[in-house]
Amino acid sequence: MVRDCRKMDINSKLKIINIMSGARFGGAESFFERLAISFAQNQKIQQKVIIKSNKERIKKLQTVINDIEQIVFFNFLNPLCSYKIKNSIEEFKPDIVLTWMNRASRLLPPKKIKNEIYVGRLGGYYDIKNYVKCDFLITNTQDLKNFVISKGWDRKNVEFIPNFVSNNQISASKIYPTEKRNIICMGRFHHNKAIDILIKSMPFLPSFNLSIVGEGLLENSYRNLIKKFNLNNRVKLYKWSNNISSFLNKASMLVCPSRHEPFGNIVVDGWAHKIPVIVSNVGGPGLMVKHRFNGLKFEKDNVFDLVEKIKTLNSDDNLKKKVTINGFKTFKKNYSEKVIVLKYINFFKRICKLCAE
Repeated sequence: MVRDCRKMDINSKLKIINIMSGARFGGAESFFERLAISFAQNQKIQQKVIIKSNKERIKKLQTVINDIEQIVFFNFLNPLCSYKIKNSIEEFKPDIVLTWMNRASRLLPPKKIKNEIYVGRLGGYYDIKNYVKCDFLITNTQDLKNFVISKGWDRKNVEFIPNFVSNNQISASKIYPTEKRNIICMGRFHHNKAIDILIKSMPFLPSFNLSIVGEGLLENSYRNLIKKFNLNNRVKLYKWSNNISSFLNKASMLVCPSRHEPFGNIVVDGWAHKIPVIVSNVGGPGLMVKHRFNGLKFEKDNVFDLVEKIKTLNSDDNLKKKVTINGFKTFKKNYSEKVIVLKYINFFKRICKLCAE
């Protein structure tokens, strides 16, 4: 049940406290940065941001956001963490407190300060007990919304709003890729991302090159695979970059081989950069991609099916152009910044209006 919330003048600016702990980089972290910057540039919103200390993140956010609080030890064992969040709510008097993922949501004050509305934002199938203090939840996929509802949440209190990606650095003249054999894969070096499957496919694709952009604990494992299959000249690992366009604009296709992927930001990035995408048939990518319409799908963990799809896409220029154009249209219609920010604003206004009635 939604708790009492503070009435607001629906014609005034929405006051939002936006809170994230987060890793150094990742899909959720990147989207948090994009959304916080978009909020700061929106005339309908007044925002305060609270984040775990991060030099790169603060540098990026400070270009447009003035009111930022950093917490060095952002965890449950630091009593100052809860205190700073509570104190910020008391001083800022927000209409909405938006918390990202488990840690920020758990650190919310147990009692309302000014009857503000707590909104938790999920990007994965997390333990729902972390969100017991929240009044509403936002999920970034419909399947995740169904998961939350299956755990007992009222469907009226759960909103599905997907992520957006920025297309500011896309080549305006790019219609569809002309580089024929340059594959790109981006993400954390984690078992769930199944980058090992893509590396294992490369011996069967002798005329292709592969760029892998990311960081993580499995880096040495990937390097060992590359060495084992004698792929050093064709498969390169690159550190994660905030300028992913520099990689995407050089690629002929993007592969998302994940074993588990709730949303798949990088798929939308591929569409936005007018690159054909190939994804495993799981999670968000498996739902977003319509086979042979806006991308191709392969059976997860199946190296030979992946090889077949890569060869099919590369050999059929008409198919390549079709899925690239439709992918870009999908991005513009469903995942552009303008569309998604408006969904957030409309949702926040709706729940504030519910409180005012």
